[in-house]
Amino acid sequence: MAQAVAKSKGKAPAGKAPGGKAGAKGKPRQRGTKTWTKILALVILFPFGAVLLPTTLMFFTMMAPTWVAYITDRSKEKYLAATVGMMNFAGTLPAIITLWARGQSHHVAMEMIGDVFVWVVAYGAAAGGWLIFGFMPTLVGSYFRMTTDNRIRTLVKQQKALIAEWGYAVAEGIAMAPQPGDEDAEEDGEETEDDVDVTEAELVQPGTAR
Repeated sequence: MAQAVAKSKGKAPAGKAPGGKAGAKGKPRQRGTKTWTKILALVILFPFGAVLLPTTLMFFTMMAPTWVAYITDRSKEKYLAATVGMMNFAGTLPAIITLWARGQSHHVAMEMIGDVFVWVVAYGAAAGGWLIFGFMPTLVGSYFRMTTDNRIRTLVKQQKALIAEWGYAVAEGIAMAPQPGDEDAEEDGEETEDDVDVTEAELVQPGTAR
């Protein structure tokens, strides 16, 4: 019997390789899928980049802060790259529109790349994206902290009013009905409801009824 149990423990379940190799085999497949997706995107975009070479040159030059943010951002979601990329693209788009309006030639592209104003607009917008990513979490956290504190104060006032009217049994959630014939308990309960001195420390962790 013991040998049969040992053999059954040594066998791996059906459909799974021993040692967790089935889980390990799933990762190369995902990586392979991502690699093929990137290759397919490059194959599709390469003809457009070759035909629109001046626009491609302008785009990759002015979007350099986005590539830097993508490389330096180690998070899985790439929030930094997305924030900087959107702002950087907003600053690059006017230069691309001007390039298309002037004929989209290599001469015009090089002339605009040499313009300092174009660099200031594109890279200044990217710097705005860095600032938004750096300061926005702090601002949002401060806002939620302030609203939470106001909500807590309101709830404390409401709880204090309820305790003053109904006693500490409301805060504790326990029905404190006196036993029949227990006159002392009834007198204590009346004193508690009539005269209640509530502190905020007791509201957070209510004590026993007085």
